[in-house]
Amino acid sequence: MIDFQSRFAQCIDLFSDAQDKEGSRLSMYAFAADGGGERADHLFMDVDEEVDLRSVSKVVVGLVLGSLVEQRVKAAGASLTLETPVEPLLKRYMSKSARGQWAGVRILDLLNNTIGHETGFLFRKDRGDLPESDYLDYVFEAPILHLPGTHFSYSNVGPFLFSVIAQDWTGRSLHEIAQAVVLEPLEIESHWRSFGHYTAGCTGLTMKNADLIKLATLLRDGGSLSGRTIVSQSWVGKMSSPISLTPDMFDPARVFPKYAYGIGLWVCQDGSFYCDGTNGQYLIVVPERGVSLSTTGNQPDMKPITRCMLPFLID
Repeated sequence: MIDFQSRFAQCIDLFSDAQDKEGSRLSMYAFAADGGGERADHLFMDVDEEVDLRSVSKVVVGLVLGSLVEQRVKAAGASLTLETPVEPLLKRYMSKSARGQWAGVRILDLLNNTIGHETGFLFRKDRGDLPESDYLDYVFEAPILHLPGTHFSYSNVGPFLFSVIAQDWTGRSLHEIAQAVVLEPLEIESHWRSFGHYTAGCTGLTMKNADLIKLATLLRDGGSLSGRTIVSQSWVGKMSSPISLTPDMFDPARVFPKYAYGIGLWVCQDGSFYCDGTNGQYLIVVPERGVSLSTTGNQPDMKPITRCMLPFLID
């Protein structure tokens, strides 16, 4: 059987030889793997660059939600749960016409991408030059065409709205909460961009790959790392469960096919789960093999990246 270090070395060889669809070498910053007792890191640059994790930021949103739910953090005498209705918490930002269509949306729908919009939005390409102060109006005026919880559309909307709720609920920004309950306990240094007065949530969390692998390993190990428990194993189970199937996005030819979505995580049929962010950011957990993986880079064509990690998936 191939040992952990040999698999890692094979991955580095693949990264060194890989080309993107333009025939260019991959522009990667770092790659790390943790095999439960063995850890290996490789820098493709001189230093471990701090990067915007982009959509991988959503994993931390899921962990913050878990901490708030499990600690039963209260506001106005109520605790936050996955079933908590969103409209009462956000109605002060909504027009009267918008309130009705948001009546059935729950916290779960925000982070599971099942709000009910036909397609996802609040991505960089559709935000354009819209002032950040107008983002909430932009979100709430978009029509909800499907019954909440029944239609999946991958979006940046839910994590941003959860950031608004978390700040209004606790009086602290999402980043401040994340630092207190997730990042600082794991000795992770980070920054998180804001959309107006609120942490972006859906994007903009920056850290180094040496810290990103900690998050991947935390999820692999059921919410605890180096003796620090961030969330329970059952909460990690919720995050990585196939809550909503994503048949339109499923491609069995991919190394990690997007079969379903949990809470901030894509889920594969074999039980692997992950999150990916634009330009080469990956957080991957393969429970069957007890492996966690992470990459950072500036690589727009991301398909070759996962192929370079195949040695950890095949015998």
